Amino acid sequence: MTDLTIQQSSRHAVYVQRFAGYLANLFDPSLTQLQRELKILMADAPTETTNIRRINSLISEYKKASTIVYGEYNTEILFKELEEFSGDEAEWQVSALDKAVDSPAVVLTTPSPAQAWSGVLSEPLVFPNSAGVKLLEPFIKGWEANQIEKVSDIIRTGFITGKTNQQITQEIAGKNGILDKQTRSSVKTMVRTATTHTSNLARQETFNQNDDVILGYEWVSTLDSRTSNVCKGLDGKIYKNKDKNKRYPPAHPNCRSSTAPVLDERYRLDDSVNTRASRGVEGGQQVKADITYYDWLKEQGGQGANGRAFVLDTLGEERGTLFLDGGLSVAKFKQLTLDETFQPISLSKLRGKKSLQLAFDRVGGGE
Repeated sequence: MTDLTIQQSSRHAVYVQRFAGYLANLFDPSLTQLQRELKILMADAPTETTNIRRINSLISEYKKASTIVYGEYNTEILFKELEEFSGDEAEWQVSALDKAVDSPAVVLTTPSPAQAWSGVLSEPLVFPNSAGVKLLEPFIKGWEANQIEKVSDIIRTGFITGKTNQQITQEIAGKNGILDKQTRSSVKTMVRTATTHTSNLARQETFNQNDDVILGYEWVSTLDSRTSNVCKGLDGKIYKNKDKNKRYPPAHPNCRSSTAPVLDERYRLDDSVNTRASRGVEGGQQVKADITYYDWLKEQGGQGANGRAFVLDTLGEERGTLFLDGGLSVAKFKQLTLDETFQPISLSKLRGKKSLQLAFDRVGGGE
């Protein structure tokens, strides 16, 4: 790694999230169309029916109409935008490397747009203990099916429980209905996750094609209080090219993490003055690029009562107290945050570790 590549990646991640917001907003016309289709169907539906055949027929009509609407957005807008974006990301990474590599003799390879997109489509999104493992297209299709099924369930339950057509319509397509707040929020999550995946895997294709200069990559998480426990623990982790079972962002839905290339030391610039953004006790600040999440959080905790409150709010009361007062080094605490599957370790499991008994005794949390 170099400080410059971390600075580049952390700042570029902000652009990636803004682009994801733009893509999510493109769904607004589709959302309006979904609401319109639902209102038309419910207006023509039998009033307060409990006939299962009629209910299923109505749901079938909604599924057909909504599948067309979702399909137009996912296929004609989202996938096309992400495909073009993947090529742009691979090119951006080469441009960034040009500024970070200290050797005019090095000629970097730029993946073709097709290669970048292939890399995105061939590597799965991995969310242990939640959404499982899915390639990008099945991930988006699964989201689509889930959204359609939520509305179908409300239609079915509404009729069976005796609600009027107007009540069902309001619950689904009215203000604050499922096709308003919930779907809008859900599409943002899906698009952010897909965009993060596309960015990191397209840039990984650049790493792969320049492995004579790039030895691997470093996980770069966002330095603020909203960062997930998984990404707190992964920040600063280095994966070498030869490593098996490598992980890439997103680590979870809505993940904001990125990766930075680890350069062969023969090509590294002297770049110790570079920084990355953070938002801690004193608001937004630039900090050293090579600082990891828990080192940064330890610094926040040293800033008086407000700093302590920030850490306790970020980690939770008991875990935060263990972090600040348990006598554990930052490196030791970080090792205890994630298990071998990169999932957060529960407090009950931590209490069961004999090596931590003294730390818990120090903070009054022992058995």
